[in-house]
Amino acid sequence: MNRILKSGLLASLSCLVLAACQPATDPVEPVTEVVFAHEASDLPVDPAVRYGQLENGMRFAIMPNETPENVAAVRLVFNIGSLAEAEDQRGLAHFIEHMAFNGSTNMEEGDMVALLERFGLQFGPDTNAFTGYETVGYQLDLPEADTETLDTALFLMRETASELTLDIEAIDRERGVILSEARFRDTPIQRWNSALNRFRYPGTLVADRDPIGLPDVIETAQREQFADYYENFYIPGRAILVVTGDIDVADVESRIRERFADWEQPQEPRPDPQIGDVEQGRPFSVGYFYDPEVFTILTIDAVRPATPRSDSREARFQNNLAGLGDTILSRRFDTIVSSGVSPLLQAQVSHTTSFQIADRASVLAVSSPDRWEEGLALVEQELRRALEHGFTQAELDEQLANQLSALESAADQASTRYSSALADSIWSMWRSDMVYTTPQSALERYRENLPNITVEAVNAAFRSQWEGVEPLVFMASSQEIEDAQLRIRNAWELSANVPVDPPVETGTSAFAYTDFGPAGSVAERSEIEDLDVVRVQFENGVALTYKYTDFSDERINVRVNFGAGSLEPRALPAVDVVAGAVFFQSGLGEHSFDELGRVLAGRDVGLNFGVGDQFFQFSASTTPDDFLTQMQLFAAYMTDPGWRPEGLARFQAVAPEVRRNFYSSPTGVLQAKVARMLRSGDARYGNPSSAELAEIDMPAIQGFLTEALSNSPIEITIVGDIPEDVVLDALSQTFGALPSRADSWPRYDEARQVAFPAANDRPVVLRHNGQANQAMVNTYWPTTDSSDTRLDRTISLLRAVFDLKLTERLREQDGLTYSAFNSDVSSDVYPDYGYLWVGVDVSVENLAQTYAAVDELAAAMASGDISEDEMLRARRPLLEQIEEAFQNNGSWMAWLSGSWRDANRLERIRTLQSDYESITVEDITAAAETYLQAESAWRVSIISRNAAEPE
Repeated sequence: MNRILKSGLLASLSCLVLAACQPATDPVEPVTEVVFAHEASDLPVDPAVRYGQLENGMRFAIMPNETPENVAAVRLVFNIGSLAEAEDQRGLAHFIEHMAFNGSTNMEEGDMVALLERFGLQFGPDTNAFTGYETVGYQLDLPEADTETLDTALFLMRETASELTLDIEAIDRERGVILSEARFRDTPIQRWNSALNRFRYPGTLVADRDPIGLPDVIETAQREQFADYYENFYIPGRAILVVTGDIDVADVESRIRERFADWEQPQEPRPDPQIGDVEQGRPFSVGYFYDPEVFTILTIDAVRPATPRSDSREARFQNNLAGLGDTILSRRFDTIVSSGVSPLLQAQVSHTTSFQIADRASVLAVSSPDRWEEGLALVEQELRRALEHGFTQAELDEQLANQLSALESAADQASTRYSSALADSIWSMWRSDMVYTTPQSALERYRENLPNITVEAVNAAFRSQWEGVEPLVFMASSQEIEDAQLRIRNAWELSANVPVDPPVETGTSAFAYTDFGPAGSVAERSEIEDLDVVRVQFENGVALTYKYTDFSDERINVRVNFGAGSLEPRALPAVDVVAGAVFFQSGLGEHSFDELGRVLAGRDVGLNFGVGDQFFQFSASTTPDDFLTQMQLFAAYMTDPGWRPEGLARFQAVAPEVRRNFYSSPTGVLQAKVARMLRSGDARYGNPSSAELAEIDMPAIQGFLTEALSNSPIEITIVGDIPEDVVLDALSQTFGALPSRADSWPRYDEARQVAFPAANDRPVVLRHNGQANQAMVNTYWPTTDSSDTRLDRTISLLRAVFDLKLTERLREQDGLTYSAFNSDVSSDVYPDYGYLWVGVDVSVENLAQTYAAVDELAAAMASGDISEDEMLRARRPLLEQIEEAFQNNGSWMAWLSGSWRDANRLERIRTLQSDYESITVEDITAAAETYLQAESAWRVSIISRNAAEPE
């Protein structure tokens, strides 16, 4: 599996496009009604999971797991969602999810979150819930798997199951929060998704049951409407409780049986909703959606009524054959897009079963707005080429190599999977009527089936997804197109008359970068015993920090730092932003970026390049078997970058669409403009202007990076499950074999100067292009840099306390917002620079009220209004996160990377836990008094371009 070719814009669409669906397979046998899918399947269920069912019908699944140590995950999931709502309940499935935190028979309103925080759970990351079309779920990630914490989690899940009071006064207080969430989620992509569902599934409830609901219902629904849904659908027969973690399975089962035995199943439970049917034999159809801020999105679907299927070996084999066809065609699109001259910006192919009513094969593509007809023709012709001429052996071999690598990695890492991920996988497989198997058994089945995965079999499976139904073509556009549906139809039909040739069978060249000269020698080796870290320096100056861990079997994190990142001199303001986006995509001297995907097929390697505040950085995650290849790849980019123009051309095509996305919402404007304003207009931050980007060419990027690539000191950090001798052997052949590097590198002190904006009483006003009622309040207080580690952590704990107060006041008490964000920044690059930020998503008419509430909370904290209980609730989750971080490769990488240049980073590791344990209420109060002063704050309001100027 190589992770070189990636999606970009499509990542923002996929969570919507693929929601509430499961893999489609060819029919094998009728579905049998069973408690769990494995009871009627020839697939081997994971024996580590204990399944069961109570007499009332509630299912449970329990799985022991020790990664991380002494933690657990608890999930309560119902097989029902917004599709079950009546017309006067639209949005109440989601609303009830919120009410789970607002009072139950044995838990007063507002007490649940505080209780969990005292146990070390942070509201949001650890305590969460979700509502979809077909599913409602509650999740708790427990930082301790002790008896008291687990009992508390089961108690709260039991309260949620049937004991919610649904008090009308609490409902009234929550209405503003729900409306705020609806406002926050009202994006061009969300509106496009609703329009697409209406086009795909006309006459069904799907388009009219978006989980967020209708404002009128949210504002006016009475308790009876809530209770009707809650009492009829929150029932044992629709529920599964999953517990995973460092637990005793028998003990947990006993506690589940005791806790949930009295939950009563109705004698006549309400049946599944009748959501409608997909039309059989629907003719060729065209749809169009206009929104001035949406991407130009093309979808081509083959939709037919769903065929019920049972999960089995044969079903999964057939599904994989069709999936290989999807992946090969997606790969063809990647090749076309990577040329930099294609009308398409990205495209992917998939197949799925949606809402249990439709089997659907799809192409989803993003096009340049002014070239959509070319883009549509390209999609039509490439799809038809695949259907008429099929795929080649070389194309199949590439994907088989990637699949086998992925399955082998999954099997190797199975014993160190995270408990939270396991819990989510178990309920997801139950929800999809699929068997939860082991990664090892999946690998074994794959190897057994390899002789039967032929080009002919893949072609047949792929065609079966598309043939026999007429295509449905839907386009979203930011341009108003006259006679849009007619033009779309004409473009499709005109393209359909163009003959397509068979694909050309291409060979695969060998990776050209395996010899960097004589192996380098180690000049110095030392150990940092208390951190269990090894430091090595090669004769050529390349420095290594290495830490062996067994947190994730057969997994290694790699980071290569060099140069000075955004501090480096540049000829043009935005060159660092563009360089970060295009360097890897510009390929190597001997291989284009696209060719690398074929050359490295089956290798578990990755490519990430970043321009940081004080380093350029390569990073990836790999395996011991592919570690040498990963280092060869990085060394190749260090010594022979391709500077190919297609990487820049692709970026220039995508940039306008990225900009459109930025300016379609308040949070996008925050990223695009405010980050620069906070740093005295420094062009290294925020989203560059169109004019700035237009000036960048490949020579400018090359000039920005070449000196650092050629001469700067190199610092490599390796964390993971790999022996030291393997690390040193690979590095001696690659980075250790490079010519000697400079002993030091300029600090560029003149570039280390940014200034916080002057305080203001009247907020700066910025405009976004989204909905008129969407607005955002932002208050920033200047703090300081990170040089005083304990003060830095005191400010972080102050922020955590502030977060509690913001949630209680703005969300729970005033109902002003769904999302009150806050963060603290302390620079290790810019002297004396740092800030604490509060950002609140609000309705435009509530700007002044929200600013006043934030100021009031800040002033109260500065005057000493911080309790020991608040300190406990803020500190305990932080300490639990730190404890878990010490068992995480990514955390160690973040701590160790850069420690050759800044030795203080090592001391920060040593004092991390003790600092947070020793900070007092008095310390926090003193920091609040110093920094949370109204007269030092800078404020910025972000409102719609269609909204009136705030008073």
